Amino acid sequence: MATRDSMEQLITEIKDKIDTAKKELDETNRNGYDVDSEYTNAQTNLEQAEAEIEHMKLSANHQQREQLHRLHLQVSQVLNDMYLDQVDLNEYS
Repeated sequence: MATRDSMEQLITEIKDKIDTAKKELDETNRNGYDVDSEYTNAQTNLEQAEAEIEHMKLSANHQQREQLHRLHLQVSQVLNDMYLDQVDLNEYS
């Protein structure tokens, strides 16, 4: 079973990554879709966060897995927004 501290630490780290990615996404949208390395790094961090969530699920109890699933949905939503924006950028560049 995953410890409470490890769960809290992971959740905090991933929420920080989500916040950073949302800021990058918002900034990119406001600046006319100029994707920079910070945007790409935020996207990469979210992809790594998904892997960390899946790894933590292996040692989590039922309640923790549910919590991790909700966190995964948040990460996926932001990541999908970033992917779709990149598709839009490539189409209209």
